[in-house]
Amino acid sequence: MDWAGIDEWIYRRLTELVDVLPMRFVKLVAHNYTDARVRKLYWRRLGLEMGEGTYANLGLTLLSDDYTPRVHIGNHVSIAANVTFVPMASANNGQEINTYPYVRDHLTKAADIVVEDEVWIGADVTILPGVHIGRCAVIGAGSVVTGDVEAYHIYAGVPARKIRDIRTGERVQ
Repeated sequence: MDWAGIDEWIYRRLTELVDVLPMRFVKLVAHNYTDARVRKLYWRRLGLEMGEGTYANLGLTLLSDDYTPRVHIGNHVSIAANVTFVPMASANNGQEINTYPYVRDHLTKAADIVVEDEVWIGADVTILPGVHIGRCAVIGAGSVVTGDVEAYHIYAGVPARKIRDIRTGERVQ
């Protein structure tokens, strides 16, 4: 068997076994396997749904306490390297910190993240719980998205803020 044959055999086995492999192995493949088509199948098992034509680079991270689908990504979305989705935020190993009402009521949050079609997410972006990113939005590299993103606009910064309309190129005040 030549290298191409071995590669095809591995691809076939990984696609056949996605629903039966232990979760530790599923995480390993989702985070590290070089073929984006295979990673996409494994991310779905971990609770991250991606539409047709969506591509996620290596380094994608999903911070969630369970495997319920909490991140919903539309069609033809481009996700650069090292993007982190945080649908559940809490001081999960804390004991005293979780007893304070402000932490419990304002900082601990679990909510779905929705990314509509044709969105471009730059490298090293973090997207927090409950965010809805509108169609054809662009998220600048290194941004932290804490609130909803309007369709057809560029957002950047920490926290991410609206800076430009992609249809006109006009800067937003």
